[in-house]
Formats: sequence, C-alpha cells, structure tokens
Amino acid sequence: MLVTNSHPWTLRQRWFIATAVALATVAFSAAVYSYERYYRGPDDSFFVGNWGGDYEPAAGVGFVGDPTMEFHFRADHTFEGGKWWGAGEFLYLRWRLDLGGDPLDRLEMWHIDSMAPDQVRLSQFGAHVTLKRDK
Repeated sequence: MLVTNSHPWTLRQRWFIATAVALATVAFSAAVYSYERYYRGPDDSFFVGNWGGDYEPAAGVGFVGDPTMEFHFRADHTFEGGKWWGAGEFLYLRWRLDLGGDPLDRLEMWHIDSMAPDQVRLSQFGAHVTLKRDK
C-alpha cells in the first residue's frame, strides 16, 4: 500500500488526484466524441432515396411472385406501404396492410450485412437482398 490510512492526503496529493481525474475524463470524452463523429457507421439518413434490388429467398424455400424489391425511403421515415427506421445493424420496415377489414401492421427486421455508398446488402432468416441506390 502506498499510503496508509493513518496518513492524511496532503494538499498537493489532492490536487494531483483531482487533476488526474479531470484529465482522464476529458481524454475519455474526446475519444468517444472522435469515434462517434468520424468512425461510426452512417446514420439513418443514408437510406433516404430510391433503392431497388432482387430478393433471393432462403435455400430450400419456394418463392412465388416478383423477386424485385423497390423502395422510396423519405426523410420523414415513411415509404409507400409504411414506415422505416435504420438503427444499429438493422433496417426496420413497418408495413401497413389493409386486408379488407381492420388495418394490420407487419414489422420486418432486416440485418444490414454490408454497406457501400450506393449499395446495401440485407438478410432475414436466410433470405438476402442487395439494394442499389437509383441515380
């Protein structure tokens, strides 16, 4: 033990400890800010715009219909058919369905596998889709 309990802290030691704690706090805050500002992935504004691609169903699953997926994600987090959110590693699509009765909401969670400035690859339960930004 460097200092026993019977030895009180001197004024110089107290200032040293307070300065070390303050500098450590500033350094940690600067590191977090730097990461969040420069190294973290893009925010959800990345998705705003027109996207299109082909749906690839999971292996062994039959698929009937048009495999083309097209979205126009608006900045107010809506798209034709519902609402969308981009959070962390997922893109959430909340579809508003009206099947002749009360409206029904269906939530789809797509995992973001990879992102490029004009392309994003998503997966869900073994199915994949690569969306490309329309120019």
